[in-house]
Amino acid sequence: MPTLIVDNFSGRLTRYTDGDINSGYTKYTVTYGVDYFSKPRNLTWQETPIQIDAGGSVITDLIVAGKSRVESGIVYVYAIGHTGRLYKIQVNDPSTYNPNYDNPVLLATLSSNTPTFTRGGFIDFYGATERIYIGHDKGVTRIDFNGTNEAFVGALGSWTQNVPRPLRQFIGKLYVGNGSNIAEIDTTATVTTYTKLAPSWPSNTQVRDLDTSVDGVYLQAVVTRVALGDITSTTPDTNDITNSDSYIFRWNGTDGGYTAFETYSAYSLTASFSFGQSQYVFGYDITGSAVFAPNVKIISPVLTNSPMPNAMGVGTDMVGWIATETYNLTSKKVATGGILRASQFIYGKTDSEFPTAWYRQFAMTATAPETDIIRIPFAQLVSNLNIGSSSNGYLAGIFGFGKYYFSTLETSAGPTTQYRFYKWFPVSTTLGTTITGQYETQTQLFSKKIKVNKVRIYTEPLVTNNSFTISLIGSDGNAITNGSKTFTVGSNVTAGTDMNEWSPDMNRTYALAVRITNAGSANWTCHKIEIDYDQSGT
Repeated sequence: MPTLIVDNFSGRLTRYTDGDINSGYTKYTVTYGVDYFSKPRNLTWQETPIQIDAGGSVITDLIVAGKSRVESGIVYVYAIGHTGRLYKIQVNDPSTYNPNYDNPVLLATLSSNTPTFTRGGFIDFYGATERIYIGHDKGVTRIDFNGTNEAFVGALGSWTQNVPRPLRQFIGKLYVGNGSNIAEIDTTATVTTYTKLAPSWPSNTQVRDLDTSVDGVYLQAVVTRVALGDITSTTPDTNDITNSDSYIFRWNGTDGGYTAFETYSAYSLTASFSFGQSQYVFGYDITGSAVFAPNVKIISPVLTNSPMPNAMGVGTDMVGWIATETYNLTSKKVATGGILRASQFIYGKTDSEFPTAWYRQFAMTATAPETDIIRIPFAQLVSNLNIGSSSNGYLAGIFGFGKYYFSTLETSAGPTTQYRFYKWFPVSTTLGTTITGQYETQTQLFSKKIKVNKVRIYTEPLVTNNSFTISLIGSDGNAITNGSKTFTVGSNVTAGTDMNEWSPDMNRTYALAVRITNAGSANWTCHKIEIDYDQSGT
């Protein structure tokens, strides 16, 4: 009796449905919530995001930008909300040995020239005396780290209004997006010019993002003819579907005008990110969202929105971003208690442990009927996993968790609009609630129909609150009738069991895949699945 073995859970996503059942590739539209980092090539699960300030007593608006800063050994994130509320979030607390503190306080509410953030916001730390600089619809605001001495930088009437306001330090100056040009601020907090480039970029364009080239020689600007709409709106921004030109302009800091540029014909670009020796550009094309490196398209994550500039970052040797994803190909909306998926795709350098890959990383449980995540304007890696000696006072010696912060704009059929702020762990902490995630292999095809006789699942010893379903998937992409089995500790599985089996009473099939769905709150690890089958049949 032949046996199929599935023990390669490396998890690279693919849109090729058919292939080797043990290729390690997983189906793009099905797989999510898997932790590929903690136990490479084994199947284990990530933890569900946790809402920071769940009661909404401090964070009352949509966080659109943030930036980390270390002060006296404590990591803080300064974050700005869409109503001008400036927060200081303490990430860790050495006094209580808590690496997962995440305590927000309100520093100030910006008021000078009544700034708004309908096109998002940007934060940087700059100046001879370092201060917080915040870009918004009206221009730029400067404020001290304790929330005092707020000042509007420059003259209100000289800033182009209601455009993205990206900030980027380059050759000692702070450069600011200003419609179809950039403004320059020097270390004395003085705007030396609102139109640094002459000639400027093409008319009727706006800069969406500023970055530096990988060698540090150029300031790079994502410029598009597609105007950014109101990101605080709960209705779709139809500007996103506009098939129009975009550009990457490069400026060396000395030429009067831009130094060089690349044209992306019929594309709408939204952001860019330079990392190591690579530059990645994000946007939309005729098939949906697209990623370029830098002008060669390398991926089409068609189920997701293109990320906003403040929703991407870097960790170890990976570039990551978080953006909303369409659920079940039709809608982001789900019923209470269901799963609402968002995506983080990670591109890593090729090596033996983590091949170049794109991963759907996490899901979120809906908190209201018909909940819909409209937008994720901000996401940032705020701390790294770090372990010290057992005598350092921290539980298990862990004094730093690797985690992201991200914000969401959510709405429901009520309609009710919610602004939420989360932390999420790319690498499991072993302390949180696992995601109701899913993993599905490629579908293996046979020349004749086969009859599955027995399925064996090899795991680490199972514990209380472990529960999962194994489904055998047929030619229509669905579970074959009588081809699913749920294993739950305390119900049909005894704690400590590390091998389970069942004999499915199902029809013969020429196509076979395995889907594993996590259903419990405690994490578990699968090492191998074996499937005995009979080759005879028609």
